[in-house]
Amino acid sequence: MKTIILHSYKGGTGKTTIALNIAISFAKKGYKTLAIDADLNAPTFESIFTGLKPKYKFNDLFGVQKKKTELKPPTPKDLPVKSLIHENLDLIFANSKPQFGVGLLSMNKNFHSEALKKLYHAKQEFEKLGYDYVIIDTSPSLNLASINSIIIADASLIVLRPNKYGIAGTTFLLKELYSMLGTVKRKDYIVFNQIVVGTPAKLVTQWQKHFKKRLGVETVGTIHCNCAIALNMLFGNLIIEDDAENEFLETIDKIVMKLHRDLKN
Repeated sequence: MKTIILHSYKGGTGKTTIALNIAISFAKKGYKTLAIDADLNAPTFESIFTGLKPKYKFNDLFGVQKKKTELKPPTPKDLPVKSLIHENLDLIFANSKPQFGVGLLSMNKNFHSEALKKLYHAKQEFEKLGYDYVIIDTSPSLNLASINSIIIADASLIVLRPNKYGIAGTTFLLKELYSMLGTVKRKDYIVFNQIVVGTPAKLVTQWQKHFKKRLGVETVGTIHCNCAIALNMLFGNLIIEDDAENEFLETIDKIVMKLHRDLKN
């Protein structure tokens, strides 16, 4: 089993849309896939999959039983629910209002140290359940909750909107990440999203060289602005329908095939 996280320096980069469509692409290729909404600042699965009402959510995995009369936290196998959009795709929702202790949105190091242990255990349990890929949509920026997801990942896709702030912010994020975690076996990639139509190809190449030369991070996808997708997002539809000539889905497919090849070993 391989775990892939989608992360960004700030919100609004489109990482959730990319995460969901990558998960769907893996599922359609025959891989049992689990997509996890771990963006506790702005969870979105609940608003997208309105017909699903999961009993447990991602936050519940880290609950603390304070009294004997309280229900014990669920086990990892209790969290996934069927997506109803593909038989190979399951989902785990998030609750933006944690009901336990200091919560996953805090910077309490002791809490997150224990949370990391539980996350490693969950990863092992998900593998026992037969998942081939786990796709995690994290909260943006570097906080202890997102760092835990990054630590357990086999690969990360850093999504950014290519502008002055996106380039500078993502460069800072990667430098800080490597400073904190050092050299790890995780494979990191850049995805440029929402590139304005008409942007010179030479400029896009310069951005790619910037991350490759300065940080050793390869660009795995470049996605241009698409009005139809933006309109779908306006109405909360982040799942892009199949279309043979859809540039977005073509890029998603290339990313999925690239990840599959690179993570085989």
